[in-house]
Amino acid sequence: MPKYTTYKSIYEMDTSHHDSQVEPVFSVSSLLHKLGLSKERMNRTQVARFRLLLFVVIGLFAGTGVVHAFQNDKVAVETKRVIVSPGDTLWSIAESYKPADADTRIFVRGIQQKNGLNSSEIHAGDELILPNF
Repeated sequence: MPKYTTYKSIYEMDTSHHDSQVEPVFSVSSLLHKLGLSKERMNRTQVARFRLLLFVVIGLFAGTGVVHAFQNDKVAVETKRVIVSPGDTLWSIAESYKPADADTRIFVRGIQQKNGLNSSEIHAGDELILPNF
């Protein structure tokens, strides 16, 4: 080995600290040993049960995280509805109810999409759902 190197072998033990305790390394074997089980004493059924239990516990923790991630803090938006009066057109309804900065053509198309209309034909007494802008 070169005289001046920063390489440190993982196979050589540092002999300068004989009195210090060796830090325990976590492993499945050490966990099983602490639980009073050893790999040699566990049969296939016990190993399968242990794996299933581990899978269920991890799934529960992950599942609660997913539910929390998809939790919506927004208040449900109220849908506005309009009853068509005689002489109303989609354009006149859009002009009356659209936000000030919205394009009337886009609002008309939104009314058509929300109500499943293929044309601009509406009749007095129809109930229309207005889009949320």
